[in-house]
Amino acid sequence: MSLKLRLILIINALLLLILALGCILAIDTAKKNVRAEVASSEKLTLYLFEIGVLKNPKYYAIESERKPLNLMSLVHMRHLKIEFFNLEGKLIESNISETRTQTIDQAPSWFVNFMGLISDPWQAKRLPVDILGQAKGSIVITPDPSYEFGEIWNQLKGIFYLAGAFFILTNILVAWIVFRALSPVEFILKSLTELELGNLNAKMPNLKTSELSAISSKFNHMVKTLRLSIEQNHKLTQKLIRVQEEEKKSLARDLHDEFAQSLTAINADAAVLKALANKEYPKIKPSAHAISDLSKHLMNLVGGMLNRLKLGVLNELGLEEGLIDLISTWKLRHSKINLNYEINLKGLPKTNEIIPVTTYRIIQECLTNISRHAKAKNIGIKIQFIKKNPSLKIIDIHINDDGVGLSKLHRDGFGISGMRERIREVNGKIKIVSELNQGLTLHIQLPIKSV
Repeated sequence: MSLKLRLILIINALLLLILALGCILAIDTAKKNVRAEVASSEKLTLYLFEIGVLKNPKYYAIESERKPLNLMSLVHMRHLKIEFFNLEGKLIESNISETRTQTIDQAPSWFVNFMGLISDPWQAKRLPVDILGQAKGSIVITPDPSYEFGEIWNQLKGIFYLAGAFFILTNILVAWIVFRALSPVEFILKSLTELELGNLNAKMPNLKTSELSAISSKFNHMVKTLRLSIEQNHKLTQKLIRVQEEEKKSLARDLHDEFAQSLTAINADAAVLKALANKEYPKIKPSAHAISDLSKHLMNLVGGMLNRLKLGVLNELGLEEGLIDLISTWKLRHSKINLNYEINLKGLPKTNEIIPVTTYRIIQECLTNISRHAKAKNIGIKIQFIKKNPSLKIIDIHINDDGVGLSKLHRDGFGISGMRERIREVNGKIKIVSELNQGLTLHIQLPIKSV
């Protein structure tokens, strides 16, 4: 949930709580007022009936059996239902009429029921009617809070309408304030996203508020420091790669000058021993042959090591044949893995040494990583020379496997980091697409500058 939405919901929750408490207080106050007003009307009515009718010496007899008390004249009594019953319990007259019932501004039935639940039950009052010592029936006065409930409902409706308008205006105002206050967060998020994507030129604008302005300043300083640090790391890594190449060349010279020559001498001596064994010392013949075979085997190993270290194969065969030799040799050592490759570098112009070396080392590093980590069963390699236009020529490399892939939390090891640095040094591009247990796809483009 976003911070903006959370703030708006919190403010709305507080407003609803205040409204709920206000409604509870208003209903409780109205309930007390209704009971007090109805009780007052009830007492007044009882008093008037007793003094004005029952104890009035001028009232001698009930002349009309249908309307002896003329209760319809009390139709304006809103809070009371007044009824006269004869001795047989038959309703003779009442102050309630259909017209009065229809004119009442009724509240919804659920509201009336709710008010009934939270209010004490209303008790009817019964007043016996004796005229000149003769019982005529009784007057029943029942509290009728319909009018009051209707008034309360109308008041609450007004409060709800006002609260709704207040809610709408408050939400508009709060949304405007929150969005305006948090709008700089969008700039912060955008800058962080650009930095995450590797844009070291990302810069946060100068924000207005003092707190956010400090964040902007610190972020820009951090990016500048990070950019300088990464540039220094790139330079050190590229220098390390060049030092490695020089060390490999030096090691290749040492192997060729010392180790290879010594093996050649051992092989020559083994040939002499085999000749002597055939003529004079037949017992040492197996050992002489073993020494000769072992020296030849070591010479082959040293030759392979020299090719990998010195990359003499590139000078002797060219880049295309050198890559074919590299991949074919790898296939022989990993016969259980199905590797299909396509190499087409026809028309490749003559370039400086760095492009062939970079291409060769990239393929070499990819094959090493696949054999060590990928656990792949199928590999595809496609290397081709593409001339997009007279000024843009590239070596396009596609490598894919069906191995374990890379997780989202994967961090590049030294091998991939070195490969990235080699590509960066020649202003190339690299794209790695991978998901866990979904294999890996590698796309590399190396621009070529003719010499």
